[in-house]
Order: sequence, then C-alpha cells, then structure tokens
Amino acid sequence: MNKTKTYLVWTIIVSLLTIAINVFIIVHSCLNASESTNASKGIVDISENIINTISPGTINASNYDSFATFIRKLFGHFGLFFISGALTSLDIYLLCNSKKWSKYWLLITISLSFGLLLGIITETIQLTVPGRSGEFTDVLIDFGGYVLGFSIVLLILFVIIRKRSK
Repeated sequence: MNKTKTYLVWTIIVSLLTIAINVFIIVHSCLNASESTNASKGIVDISENIINTISPGTINASNYDSFATFIRKLFGHFGLFFISGALTSLDIYLLCNSKKWSKYWLLITISLSFGLLLGIITETIQLTVPGRSGEFTDVLIDFGGYVLGFSIVLLILFVIIRKRSK
C-alpha cells in the first residue's frame, strides 16, 4: 500500500474511533442510575481489588460508596473525555493533511468548543434521566479530561514535527 492510501486508512480509522467514543459517551449519559452503576461496576470492582491487594482493607464498607463515585468520575468522566480529546486532536491533525497544522487555530478552537459542548450536553441529558443528575463539576471534570488528552497528543505531534523538520 502506498503512503497516500496508508494515510487515508489511518485517517478513516481515527475518525471512526473518534465518532465511536463520542457516541459511547452520549449513550452512557442516557442510562438511568442503576444501569449506569451496573455499567461501571466492573471497573469499580477491579480498582477495589487492586487497591486492596496493595493495601488490604483500604476500601471497605464504610468508604465503598465514596470510592465508587470517585472511580466513576475518574474513568467515566475524566477518562472517557481524555480519550475523546486525544482522538479528536489526532483526527484534526490527520484531516488537516498538512505539516502546518498549528496554523489551524480555528479548528483547534472548534474542537475544544466541541469538548466543552459535549460535556454540557451529556450533563444536560442526565437532568432528564431517572436517578441521574447533571452537575457543573462533572462538566469541568469532563472538559479537563478532554483538554488533557487533546493537549498531550498535540504536544507529541508538535515534537514529532519539529524533529522531522530539523
């Protein structure tokens, strides 16, 4: 496969992954409280087991609910939005199809606006879902994850481009 076709394939793959993670985020924001808890129970249990293996008794009946909430926010909000931001920045780079991607401030601004809007939309959806609540702090956690993922990928791309241009 030549370089152009390989580039096109990677662009399509990253674009599809970007769409998939954002759809996943929106769909999960529509789950009611018990469905959402069940969906995140596996990651909470794995995290609890790891922590209690390292330091037995750290997570117990008295702090389990707080721990579960923290893990849901860490992985379900910050983590998923981190992945969304990382994939979105890579997608922008590939779609711009230029080594001068840094000149596309409008696209970067639109992408960051998208990340903030996605957080606002998912929390607004949760206002209408039984047992869920949309919270401003969750929007901040979501956007923080998005910005960090976005920034790390842009930094890596910047370093790679600088090395190649020298």
